[in-house]
Amino acid sequence: MNKNAPALLLLIASIAPAPALAADAQDIIDKVLELDQERREGVNRYVVEQEVMGQVSKITFERTTVTGPDGEPVDTFRMVLPDDILQPDPGSEPVMSQEDFEDMAQEGVNSIAAFSESAELVGTETVDGQKAYHLVAENLDRKRSFAENQEFVLQTINVWIDADQYVPLRMVMDGTMDTDGTPRPMTIENIERDYRNVPGSNMYEPYQQVMRLTGEMADETRRQMEQARAQLEEFDKQLAEMPESQRQMMMNMMGEQMEMVRKMAAGDGIEIVTNVRSITVE
Repeated sequence: MNKNAPALLLLIASIAPAPALAADAQDIIDKVLELDQERREGVNRYVVEQEVMGQVSKITFERTTVTGPDGEPVDTFRMVLPDDILQPDPGSEPVMSQEDFEDMAQEGVNSIAAFSESAELVGTETVDGQKAYHLVAENLDRKRSFAENQEFVLQTINVWIDADQYVPLRMVMDGTMDTDGTPRPMTIENIERDYRNVPGSNMYEPYQQVMRLTGEMADETRRQMEQARAQLEEFDKQLAEMPESQRQMMMNMMGEQMEMVRKMAAGDGIEIVTNVRSITVE
């Protein structure tokens, strides 16, 4: 699973409202939840080995129980990360705790319930060649603070659900980000593709995830990107002077990271691709 996914869940959970819902949209969401529960039946723990920008990592997911919006217990899954990832530097403050992941699991359940109460069915469309139901919640005007000087205001959520397998294919959130007193348009897009049956289970999971973040840069970010562009130009000159074997080694190590910085510096936003190598049910 893309490591940025929990942050997206928290974002939706904290800002999705609850106006009237079209019945067809509710039927689709209910079917998604029903099949997801059936596919994960009998699975208590599984491990995802993934590659992001050339870096390979393993993330464990284990079953947990949280409280639904109606006060009833709900089975779901939470991430479990090794201590050396949660606290990379001994003696420093942990980046996150396991309790944070329990909170994310709780917020994930709440986010689905909140979106269910907001969504309307637009119709059917095609996503990556698959027929999909298009659900949308508009005019939300919901706020989420990320830091002391950062606030995201969500206006619209679009979600596309596979009409055959009832799994999410694409999600787009549109709003504004305010980092210096000036709201700027921002779009967060998440694509899930290459769904496969997971060996040893009935799970049906995406083996590639793409997250894109686009929008107008704040002045400070624009200055940082200008510096990054200048550094990339200098690094390109150094690469050109390296022997072929050394140049290839550097590109294998840093090529994807460099490409992401190039896109950011050019104003094309951020794109993070997660490729799942394997999913092992324990």
